[in-house]
Amino acid sequence: QTHAPPAPHAAAATMRLEVGKEEVDNWPTYSDKYKLLVCTGDRGAPPTSPSAHQKPQVMSMQQLLSCGVAATALLWLTMQQDPMCAALVVTTSICHAIGYAILRSTNALQPAKGTLRFCDEAEWRSRILATLNAVALIVGSVACFLELPYEPPIEGWNGPEKIWSHPTTFGALFVGYLQWDLLWLLWHRKENNDPSAMVHHILFISITHYVLWGTYFKRTFSWLSFTELSTPFLNARWCLAASGKKTGQAYFLSSLGFAVTFLATRVVGYTLGLMDLWLSVGLWRSPESGITGLDLVAFGLHAGYCLNIFWAIRVVSALKRSFSHRKRKTC
Repeated sequence: QTHAPPAPHAAAATMRLEVGKEEVDNWPTYSDKYKLLVCTGDRGAPPTSPSAHQKPQVMSMQQLLSCGVAATALLWLTMQQDPMCAALVVTTSICHAIGYAILRSTNALQPAKGTLRFCDEAEWRSRILATLNAVALIVGSVACFLELPYEPPIEGWNGPEKIWSHPTTFGALFVGYLQWDLLWLLWHRKENNDPSAMVHHILFISITHYVLWGTYFKRTFSWLSFTELSTPFLNARWCLAASGKKTGQAYFLSSLGFAVTFLATRVVGYTLGLMDLWLSVGLWRSPESGITGLDLVAFGLHAGYCLNIFWAIRVVSALKRSFSHRKRKTC
């Protein structure tokens, strides 16, 4: 008995299932975005909602309402900042929105239309913007390091003068991107649902606005922003996997680059940064003041560190498997 070959969309779904399964099982992310590549239903069946290449037809009232409420809340929060800082945050969010619209209308830097599912096309564009944000923060990190050391030293933690400098500039760029991306997540949550990323963004939007408002922890931002060094490699790896190019040298190098930069910045660098935080505790915390907003910021930094350690275990495990598979192929 002979069987007809699978339809192209079913074959594509099978490929995406394999890609997504490995991404979920073997590699960490800062959200559940990789899970979006795992198709529902029987193995090899085409995705059901949305279909492989079909764009959702009608925007829902829930989309409009949730994005409207979130945008209003974010704008109010931004307006609590210094006028110059607020203008930079809003401008950054608008620039990301314009950039996304240009990518969507021109299909620049993306596979041919119809190659990916609608939700993956949207995520591809989102990852382009995330990579640009990461590059900006890496440049900002270098600029912040060049400011060190602060004089007097308290200026790097809780300076009374509240002087505008590179951490303020790039912190505003960072929170402007997060606010845009949070709205993107809300708008696409029906076909691209990612609650963990929303929680992450809300948390760091709150922390960054607090730090910007008081010009706190300028010294900390220098090493924190440098952790974005792993993001371009992560996004390059995702794009190669989503395109079905997992067997080439580029995929291996992007995986290796991600693992090395992740461990170097988010484990080693983060550890050194937290050590510096506590060695300087007398400059930002007073025992008589009780629990303050800066204590909550410090708690958030430690929570992020624990999450990085958890992911680092998976990164090392996946890297070992990658080298093992590569060694077997060359034998």
